[in-house]
Amino acid sequence: MRNLSVILVTMFIQLVYGHYQGPFLLWGVEDLNTMKIPTLQAIDDQNLRDIYTKATAIVIFIRNATTKLSYENYPELSDIIGKNEWLYLPQEILSSDPLEYNVNAEVFTLTGPAVMQDNEIAAFYRDAQINYGSKNILGILAARNENSEHLILKREVKTSTEASTTEATTTPANDETVEDLIYEAKGKGLLYTTVVPVLYMNETRYELKKHAIATGDERGDMFRLSIKFIVQDKTITIRFIFFIVGGNWVLNQTEYDDISMTLDIVGKPPAAPVGFSFVCGDTFVFMKNSTSLTLKNIQVQPLLNGAERFSRAYDCTGFMTVPILSGIFVTSILLIALTIGLTAILDIKTPNRFENRNSKPLTFTVQE
Repeated sequence: MRNLSVILVTMFIQLVYGHYQGPFLLWGVEDLNTMKIPTLQAIDDQNLRDIYTKATAIVIFIRNATTKLSYENYPELSDIIGKNEWLYLPQEILSSDPLEYNVNAEVFTLTGPAVMQDNEIAAFYRDAQINYGSKNILGILAARNENSEHLILKREVKTSTEASTTEATTTPANDETVEDLIYEAKGKGLLYTTVVPVLYMNETRYELKKHAIATGDERGDMFRLSIKFIVQDKTITIRFIFFIVGGNWVLNQTEYDDISMTLDIVGKPPAAPVGFSFVCGDTFVFMKNSTSLTLKNIQVQPLLNGAERFSRAYDCTGFMTVPILSGIFVTSILLIALTIGLTAILDIKTPNRFENRNSKPLTFTVQE
């Protein structure tokens, strides 16, 4: 009976991940050099999920397992691996599917002889580096299941409700959390503030100090920066919604997943051209009914395109600032003084005749 249960579980796992199987070769992510896998043992599932989420994108290649994996058969792949950190996993299956933990995960089934497969790996991996940045692209080479067909897969886009349910149920209790005020979806979006964000809900004030790693999701003319906050042993997921309009991005909405509520910004929203960040010391409030989210003194930028820092910033302050007005006032005073001085100099009248030995001496009549 026990053996039957094991067989059923194994069959279920193979159905879920039926289009690829081990052994696996991973490369490209810098964190791979810190992984220590015991001989003939599987990698820890938590470490595997951390690798997926930290990668900017994941490219999975499925090859014919009968082709010998050697430098002669795969020279371009060997060169790519030689320039990156890599990890070999002898296990037959992956405990966590990359498609479930990275929105930019794609699967390619390789066809033809080894030379053609090698060229396809190099081409697809190069395309991923162009689209998502040359750093932090995770490549995975797997064997082909005999029952698999030729396919190119990409993770299906979920609706807002589906994504909310998935994030609420799959958040592990021991996810890495930090208490800084930098919320970064690596290479995708970045939000920084010097004041702790505050959520008001049901007449209760929550300070959003502790958070997990942020994630970014680009969908056409919209970008979402999702942040999971840990408040009183409770996970609160807030998505910042950026709309792309006419070459500019605008942050005018947030989604609060716990009650599936969309909060609209009060007043003028943060906005800047695509490729620029926005910085402002003002207070921004997102509100609906009695629920509100408050941010103060922020710098934010979506669509980083692989960058790891803010681009040049647009400031929310208008052109006529107090320093500018002070400078204009001082300059005006100096110009007035200079005008008076020049006028006084121009009013000085000098004599038009001078003494010489051949002329009569000049005489001046002075009246007292």
